[in-house]
Amino acid sequence: RELANKESSGGLSSSTGDASVYGNGPSRSGSAVANQLKKLQRVGNKAKIQSSQQNDSEEKKAASSQEGSSVQQPNQKQRQITNNGTANSTSADAKNVKVDPVMTRMVEDKVYGFRRSPAGDFEYDTSLMGDGAVKFRGGRRLGNSLKVNADRLNYHAKGELRHGRLEEARELYEKAIEMDPRDGRAYLGLSRIAQRRRDFAYARRCLKAGISNSFTKQEAPDGAVLGDSGANPFLLQALGCLEERVGNLAEAEALYVEAAKSRPSHAAAWVSLAQLRTRKFRQGAEAGRVCYQTAERELQRSGLPPSSYVYTAWAAMEYKKANDVRLARTLFEKALECDPKCSAAWLQLGVMEADKENWSRAQECFETVLKFDQRNSRVLQAYALMESKRPDGNSRTAIELFERALKVNPRDAGVLQAYALYVARLGDTETSRDLLKKGTEVNKRHAPVWQAWGVLETRCGEPDVARDVFQQGIWACAQSGGGQSGGRRCARLWQAWGVLEAGEREYAAARRCFGR
Repeated sequence: RELANKESSGGLSSSTGDASVYGNGPSRSGSAVANQLKKLQRVGNKAKIQSSQQNDSEEKKAASSQEGSSVQQPNQKQRQITNNGTANSTSADAKNVKVDPVMTRMVEDKVYGFRRSPAGDFEYDTSLMGDGAVKFRGGRRLGNSLKVNADRLNYHAKGELRHGRLEEARELYEKAIEMDPRDGRAYLGLSRIAQRRRDFAYARRCLKAGISNSFTKQEAPDGAVLGDSGANPFLLQALGCLEERVGNLAEAEALYVEAAKSRPSHAAAWVSLAQLRTRKFRQGAEAGRVCYQTAERELQRSGLPPSSYVYTAWAAMEYKKANDVRLARTLFEKALECDPKCSAAWLQLGVMEADKENWSRAQECFETVLKFDQRNSRVLQAYALMESKRPDGNSRTAIELFERALKVNPRDAGVLQAYALYVARLGDTETSRDLLKKGTEVNKRHAPVWQAWGVLETRCGEPDVARDVFQQGIWACAQSGGGQSGGRRCARLWQAWGVLEAGEREYAAARRCFGR
């Protein structure tokens, strides 16, 4: 382009002396220079045409962009108005948000490692050791760690345990104990892992170590911190549940009483004590009623809100033990007033209404739970059973509910047992047998599944198969310390086996089974 401009302005001459501009070689003749000039002129013309076309396209783009901007100006104004409206609504929502001062203070105390008294004084949970400076030795911080760090470890450990990753959960709980030996949550988590592995001796040692080392404190609604009068009530109640599970009922009762004495407002201890006395000790409804009334009174005395857990367990006892439907319904309503989303209260209320053939009310209860707890397999199972019992019930609806429950929890032996019994009632024996067999595979220690399978084989005319099923169930469900009978969990299996032998006219064998 530069050469063409020079040629058009006369900057290039046709003399041979300027021929060296086009090359480093020797001078050329006049004809060669003329030919070269012609070529350069053609190249220059093409370059001018291309540059003019490029300029035209740029002008068109600029014009179109100006038109677009002029067209989009109203849209930008509208967007600005919309943004202003959104900002105003957000600011209005922010003004309407209510901050919970008690929750804010609790979070601040855990983050900064101190707690405040009602008078405004600070009391540090951490040991600052001296003039307020945290000291180190060998790269390790001396004194107690912030509570929020132990909270984080226990939170993640609980998640690992919930997903069945026992080894990962154990490592996190051990780190939490190393960080804060006074925190009882890690000891409780280790005991649950040991119970999953059926190592009850190690679970007992973990709970006893936690009772010896941990320290708990109760915070009143006014902010005052109240210490317990005894050991950690949560670990005492957990140890009582462990002793009850292995059959040490007297020791379990003593631990529940000790937990209630340590903290009278500990609702779980009173509920466990009431259920132990009414279910295992076969005491009357009055014994359980005393425990529930005491729990209600102690919660009021401590200034704590009423517990839906207490009212739900109390209502179930009144219905099953005293057969007082009116009082049970009143207690269920109290539980739902405390917690409108209490799944256990809605479930047991629905089951009671279904037993009394109040089908519409029972359906309303189950549907209410499934609005906020859609993955509750127990509610789906109860709903399916209600649908199978009602006169105008639909078998297809019941089967769909059973399938939904199994989709939520495929390893729920209770759902598999109920589903199998319903299918057997419809006449499909093979499917019922497959479901019961699957139930014994997913949970070998679920005695009702073994019993239902043995009874099914008995009714199908297979006594030898039924005997084998009962024997395998007793071996699988036997409790440690239960002797030759296998403990209380095997009682239903021995009873069903005795009925089988009596039906086969093997009376001596039936007496042995009933005697176990």
